Amino acid sequence: MRILYFSDIHLHFQPLELLPDADLVLIGGDFTNFGTPQEFREAIRLVEARFPHFLAVAGNLDPAEADIILEETGHGLPARPLSRNGLAMMGISGSNLCPKATPFQWEDGAMEERLAKLPPLSLDILVTHAPPLDSGADVIPNGLHVGSRAIAYLASQAKPRLHLCGHIHEAAGIFPSPNTTLVNCGAFGEEGRHALIHWDTPDDTPKVTLHACQSPTHDTP
Repeated sequence: MRILYFSDIHLHFQPLELLPDADLVLIGGDFTNFGTPQEFREAIRLVEARFPHFLAVAGNLDPAEADIILEETGHGLPARPLSRNGLAMMGISGSNLCPKATPFQWEDGAMEERLAKLPPLSLDILVTHAPPLDSGADVIPNGLHVGSRAIAYLASQAKPRLHLCGHIHEAAGIFPSPNTTLVNCGAFGEEGRHALIHWDTPDDTPKVTLHACQSPTHDTP
């Protein structure tokens, strides 16, 4: 099976046409930049034109109603397990609190309490917009780790074979551990950054590679 993952589109839809086909397409949120519900619906429509059956979480810069809209349009990856392509997966939208208020964020302690009430989980794939705290996928340029304690807790409990996140554009990379392969492919942007995952069976280790569709463009002086 080939899985395509990308995140943090931020209204850069043109590179979608350059992406490869895949058996499963997953998106990690931030379709918009402080978008309204109407703008978020339009963003979904633009992604649907290339990938009609994608599944996604929303990002902190998407509207607070984004999860409802994803469910209504058939693209939601809810905070409860579901099965797709023989894999158990779930998602968490939004992010822990940011230095400046954003439309879809939550307080880490409250989210951790909510996640602690879930029944025992066994996941193949976890998709979260926010990276887990102290994971490497959450490091900003000054060296601080700004990921979510609640997401780290969820990952430690569910032990997904594959954890896909975004949010921190500068922390792109593949971060393997004994139980989980954590992937932050950076912002999709003009370059169309994405991850390709080849995964034959859930018992195998997913093989992840990071790619860009094109080189960044620069204005000439």
